[in-house]
Amino acid sequence: MQFKEIKTEEFDAVYKQMEENFPVCEIRLKEEARAVLSQKDYFLYHIEEDGRNVGFISVWNLNGFCFIEHFVIYLNFRNKGLGQIALDLAKRKWKRLVLEAEPSDTELASRRLGFYKRNGFFQNSFKYMQPAYREGEEGVELVILSYPDLLDEGKDTVKEIYKRVYGR
Repeated sequence: MQFKEIKTEEFDAVYKQMEENFPVCEIRLKEEARAVLSQKDYFLYHIEEDGRNVGFISVWNLNGFCFIEHFVIYLNFRNKGLGQIALDLAKRKWKRLVLEAEPSDTELASRRLGFYKRNGFFQNSFKYMQPAYREGEEGVELVILSYPDLLDEGKDTVKEIYKRVYGR
């Protein structure tokens, strides 16, 4: 498995996958998402296995950690252990990781949290609101997960995410 940087001309297909795999409140408008590609600290990669794109991961290289903004294994490739392999690759590549996930309010959200925890991520206990991606919408209450350990109250980490990722 490898991460292969996504070329600008591949963006439309990847954005379509964002729309299919994430709630609207968790993705930018298409042109705003395209504009983020030019940010020097932002990286968008195909997750490639045996020459096939099986998912994608978007990562912000921030101050002392990397923030995984989006991570998905495409539906046809799920339940084959590829998510775990991709996370192992991410942990080796970036060492210190932070990501957001939905609270365990639904079975799917509980399964997702369990997946991250089984793969070495810690669920931080402080309250966290993901700022709205789109004007006129409200933020979303999420949880922060971190690897390889818990965050120290997360204040500096959250400030960095708000500033760099969400422009707040």
